[in-house]
Amino acid sequence: MTERPSTHWEGLDGAELADRWGAPQVRLYESVGSSNDVARRLAQSGAPTGTVVLADEQVAGRGRAGRAWASAGGLGLWFSIVSRPADAGSLPLLVGVAAASALDEFLPGSGVGIKWPNDLMVAERKLGGILCEASWEGDRAGPMVTGVGVNLLHDLDSFPSELRAGATSLRMEAPGPISRLEVADLLVPAVLHAVATDARLDEAALAQLADRDVLRGHRVLASDAMTGSPIVSGVASGIFPDGALLVRDAAGHEHRIRSGTVRRLE
Repeated sequence: MTERPSTHWEGLDGAELADRWGAPQVRLYESVGSSNDVARRLAQSGAPTGTVVLADEQVAGRGRAGRAWASAGGLGLWFSIVSRPADAGSLPLLVGVAAASALDEFLPGSGVGIKWPNDLMVAERKLGGILCEASWEGDRAGPMVTGVGVNLLHDLDSFPSELRAGATSLRMEAPGPISRLEVADLLVPAVLHAVATDARLDEAALAQLADRDVLRGHRVLASDAMTGSPIVSGVASGIFPDGALLVRDAAGHEHRIRSGTVRRLE
């Protein structure tokens, strides 16, 4: 798939953005298939930890389990970061907390929720998503790539028709105008800091997750992400320190869901 590099984003070149965000380098693209794929290739070629790949458009953006992610040019913030954590652990949730905290600045009185394991939500609509992908070098863990996609300037008609019922953007939710650069100036450094941690949920992160958990207290159905086969249904009761979602079934047994897709039933 053809990649089209770019020299500037929102009027700034890669070196200027790297300096603003505290990144070793920022690679800019007008269009890519997926920024995660570009970041992985750069990581495998020795790109330093903290390298940011930012694309104005993704033509083959994806979410978990290979699902398509709509990433239209000029409307969102689509970027990936290279890291080499000793333990990937609960990285999607840590990045989620960091991203939600940064985006709160544009949504006074609302706040951004987290839908386990990697969705950013506002008023039961999806604002953004996180995709952490590991690579392997023989039998050893290789570089990690963390992709973040946030809908910024969309109106309802900007989304594909099949997504309109469940998607939103900062423009649709915020009380004032939205600048992609202003959002990036808060969001990218927050994610850079999160991916530089040991990827474990400490008490502070767990408390933030509890406050933002949009599933807690609701009936849910957990399914295998690849096959769609049901795993368990019950009431979501929080997130365990290892990042697992806790679901209490009708018999009162608590299940730890470490991977899968979860749908709210009420």
